[in-house]
Amino acid sequence: MDNVYENEEEPLIVEAGGIDYVSEERRHGHPSNQFTIRFSPVIYLAPIFLGGAAISRGLGLTGSITAILLANLLGSLAAGVCAAMGPKRGMPQMVMSRSSFGYFGNFVPAVFASILFVGYSTVGTIVGAKAMANLSGFPFVPLAVLVGIASILLAVYGYNLLHLTGRWVTIIGVVLLLVVTFFTLRQGVGTAAISKVNGKQYWLAWLWEFTLIFSFTVSWMLYASDYSRYLPSSTKFGTTFGYAFWGLFIGSNWMMILGALLASLKPQGVLVGLDQVLPDILLVIVLISLTITSLTHNSVNLYSCSMSSLTWDFPLKRSWTVVIAGSIACVLAVFLGRTNFVSHFGDFLTIMSYFMLPWLAIRLIDFFFESRTSHIEPKAFYDKNGLFGGVKWDGLGAFFAGIVVSSPFMAGGIYEGPLARMLGGADISYFVSFIVTGIVYSFIRSDKGITEFKKASGVGQ
Repeated sequence: MDNVYENEEEPLIVEAGGIDYVSEERRHGHPSNQFTIRFSPVIYLAPIFLGGAAISRGLGLTGSITAILLANLLGSLAAGVCAAMGPKRGMPQMVMSRSSFGYFGNFVPAVFASILFVGYSTVGTIVGAKAMANLSGFPFVPLAVLVGIASILLAVYGYNLLHLTGRWVTIIGVVLLLVVTFFTLRQGVGTAAISKVNGKQYWLAWLWEFTLIFSFTVSWMLYASDYSRYLPSSTKFGTTFGYAFWGLFIGSNWMMILGALLASLKPQGVLVGLDQVLPDILLVIVLISLTITSLTHNSVNLYSCSMSSLTWDFPLKRSWTVVIAGSIACVLAVFLGRTNFVSHFGDFLTIMSYFMLPWLAIRLIDFFFESRTSHIEPKAFYDKNGLFGGVKWDGLGAFFAGIVVSSPFMAGGIYEGPLARMLGGADISYFVSFIVTGIVYSFIRSDKGITEFKKASGVGQ
């Protein structure tokens, strides 16, 4: 397999094609790249903000860290499994789900995914530009435009440049995080490290932080195979899973726990905490570095936005789709950057989780079912009138059933269900939708499997 890895394409050549199947002769790369492509996009300011978010609610350091660790564990497991699907299928994540929802039925989750990716790129642009604006004194708007343009350029070049950038950002990020962690731990923890709430209020704050972190981490599953689909098909499932899991798990936990530690020193903001623990010159270097690393995060999201948008038949080539998605994200960043975007970001993540978990339940069932059956030709995923053509109401029905049944448990920024109110505002709808969708879809699949078996064997004829 090593001889295949040596044939890696040039990173400064714009990637040809879009969401097409990657044939075996075009496969390249090493599974270890799955670590860096998961680690590097989370090395920016937003995860630090998320990690420290519950400190201001009085949760304290122990509660925050346990919520972060458990949420990242579950989210990274989901992303790792989806990443491991890439070498087997050789196609983007959203294209794969045509087998569950049908070519046209799959437009529903693909459109949701496109919205999510634009939203993430918007947040990355805001935090990167704000950090530079605070540091340099330059106006926010031109800096946001600059960050947006740089992110678009990276994403236009595509897969190979994103992987190369990810490797360098990982090296820089590890050094950066080691330095910041050293100075933070030397400072110790602040008075906010001790929980200010107890009983029911404690668990509500803990669940709020868990939901925030889990929604962030699990969302990486929606485009996990976008960055593993070029790996040779002989790549072992467990190898790809392991590298992807540990890259996301370590990167997310490191950034978020660091955010919790900094917030315990200064609950009014992690940037204030950074200013307290770092020498002036080092603070400048860290903020500049985190602005640069936000470009990796943005470009990864813009690239995957093009993958999902082409899946719902957006009528332009991949590079132009990237330009349009990046332009939208940049405009949104300019208008939203002056608001309290952290709270809006939390609401956005929670709402997006309402569709992510039902999608995951269906895809897990279908992927492992398909893995045990006969080989499916790649062209079946691209034929509007073929095996996966039209709308597959089994998958779409189970998808919406999970969302509807879980709606009383929702507690997003714009809606709070009756059962969520009874739970004091706790949102557990994503777990409910995952379980309900999984049960409904498993029943449909097993019932259909029994029927097909009877037809094939002649039973009852």
